[in-house]
Amino acid sequence: MRLQTILLAVLLLVSAVAQAQVPERRTYSPYEVRDVVEIPDEIKMVRGDKLRAYRITPSVARAVRVQMPDTLTHYTFEYISPEFRSLGTAYQGNMNHVWQAKLFFDRPRRVGDFFYTDGYYRMLYTPEEVRFYDTKTPFTFVRYQRNFKTNESEDVVAGDFGVNMGREINFGANFDYRNAQGFYTNSRSKDARYRLFASYRADRYELYAYVANDYYKQQENGGITNSDYILNPDRYNTNGRTKVSAKDIPVLITEPLTNRIRAGHAYLAQTYRLGSYRSVRRTPTDRELEEASRSGDSLRLDSTYFVPVGGVSLTTYYNKQSRRLQAQGENNLWKTVFGDPVTTQTRTPSGGGTPVQYAYPNDTAQLTTLHNTLALSLMEGFRPWVKFGLSAYVRQEQYWAKNPDATTHLYGVTDRFSSTFVGGLMERREGTGLNFSARGELGVLGSDLGAFRLEGDIRTAFRLFHREFALEADTYIDNARPSYFAAHHHGTYGWWDKNLKFTRRLELGGKVHLSSWGTQLEARTASLQNYIYYGAKGEPSQYSDIIQVLSLRARQTGSAGLLNWDVEAAYQTSTQPSVLPLPQLAVAADVYLRFLVAQVMRIDLGLKAYWHSAYYAPYYLPTTQQFILQTEGKIGGEAPLINAYANFRLKRARFFLQMYNVTEAFTTSSRLAMYKYPYNPMYLAGGVIVDLNN
Repeated sequence: MRLQTILLAVLLLVSAVAQAQVPERRTYSPYEVRDVVEIPDEIKMVRGDKLRAYRITPSVARAVRVQMPDTLTHYTFEYISPEFRSLGTAYQGNMNHVWQAKLFFDRPRRVGDFFYTDGYYRMLYTPEEVRFYDTKTPFTFVRYQRNFKTNESEDVVAGDFGVNMGREINFGANFDYRNAQGFYTNSRSKDARYRLFASYRADRYELYAYVANDYYKQQENGGITNSDYILNPDRYNTNGRTKVSAKDIPVLITEPLTNRIRAGHAYLAQTYRLGSYRSVRRTPTDRELEEASRSGDSLRLDSTYFVPVGGVSLTTYYNKQSRRLQAQGENNLWKTVFGDPVTTQTRTPSGGGTPVQYAYPNDTAQLTTLHNTLALSLMEGFRPWVKFGLSAYVRQEQYWAKNPDATTHLYGVTDRFSSTFVGGLMERREGTGLNFSARGELGVLGSDLGAFRLEGDIRTAFRLFHREFALEADTYIDNARPSYFAAHHHGTYGWWDKNLKFTRRLELGGKVHLSSWGTQLEARTASLQNYIYYGAKGEPSQYSDIIQVLSLRARQTGSAGLLNWDVEAAYQTSTQPSVLPLPQLAVAADVYLRFLVAQVMRIDLGLKAYWHSAYYAPYYLPTTQQFILQTEGKIGGEAPLINAYANFRLKRARFFLQMYNVTEAFTTSSRLAMYKYPYNPMYLAGGVIVDLNN
């Protein structure tokens, strides 16, 4: 706890320093996260932006302005690459298979209620992550990407569309389709997602709504049997080839076995705001003066805008998730790979005789959730002396969980449970010195009685010695009910009903941004109690003692002429590596040349490398879709994964070429992303992205 005491002292020091600073007032930034209010016209003219994006603050249904996802950034070539999600990523090879961050603080803080989807973290639609838009002109964003392998192709087609009908109404759609044949036997995957959304933004009333569906289907092969096929391919050559094809490498599961995840969502957030209209004097622009002179009209020097004082909001969220693990039939292979079955079925031979016991994976699970939240809010800044906003809310959660029973192997009796939370939010977003937010909630009724969560952060920016500095500090305290399906799983090769204890987490962190030098430093620590981990059979257990995790992270970006670089490194340690194994070191380095051709086309030519130290990486178990502990072999510490790329930008179009895993051209490694699961061999991919925002 000494480290946490030190970080807490740093947090308090940052707060004191921030309050002592009197930084100069910053000009309005169109990409700064701010409460959405109608602002004077002169500010609108300065912004000059046609497309705005909003995110909804959980529980209080407040829209805040967020930066638009830039479709023309340097990292377009990695948009769907699993490696881009963290400095180290454990995954199965395909871009849309399940994954887990190798950096602890890049993982979700809680096990999800439907724990089968934890491996699809940040790949599913959620109310906290989706964007709503306000656009002056219709926009369309389209992406197409594929590799150039005939039998192992990966195709991506994605798009976004949005249009306004008048000033208040916006509607649009997102879609994302990905199909990967897979480089290894039984590794095909496919996913399809879409979202239809709409919003209505008037002075007093706001509405945000969407319906969405997620569908993921992936074949399971259990991983390769022996990485020596990659390290020493000459031992296994039968056709005189210098390399063994990925399809020729034996896998553990050679018969069809498929996991399917389906999720259907519906979201509706409504807010009615109380306030008044105000007028402000402003200086006319040159354009306004010219037009007034030309027309002879009088020039108004006032702008009227609505100032919200408070509001009441109602949010409804519905989510139905299902999972199915299915084989084509019985096979001795299942027992070989997964061990003895927990449940069996009986088949009577067609010609009569003694009934035969048999087993094969055909597991199902389903969770339906309904959340309703009522919130009252007092807005920040409706008077000069109101320096922060306040909100209070009550949320009622309903759950319907379905698991197979032991007799019919079909859905048994639905297990229904509910919870009620009360909570509050205090935040300051528009300050010129110190901004902060603090949030807390407590379970007062139902299955989450006694659960609580507290989180807060402070942020400040200032100039010192003619340099720009920014400081951030945050804390997170959590006492949470374990996931229902982590405690109750009914499957052919795993069946348990456990009484898991509440999990506890205390996390402290801080960041320093030295923008003048392109430097970012971060320190973070967490204390975990009753930590849930998964053993060899995928069955959950809890570690009752304290586990402490420490992470130190640094990032440096810069340029010198045509040369640009972005280097990030992380150190992390766990006090219980047998329960929570982590690579101690992880590094990612991006080095590229940037130049213009004919003053219209921007080109980036570069290399990006990933490396981490050796550790007992997890094994992915298809029967539960969890990452389980293993001590049979370490991964990492070998040659880095290196990707070569060329980015091309021409106005609103961008296209790229990427040679994945060029390391393979000049050295040999086991290229394992996690235990028994390698990332893909070297291949060439390309894509085109077009932004049609007018």
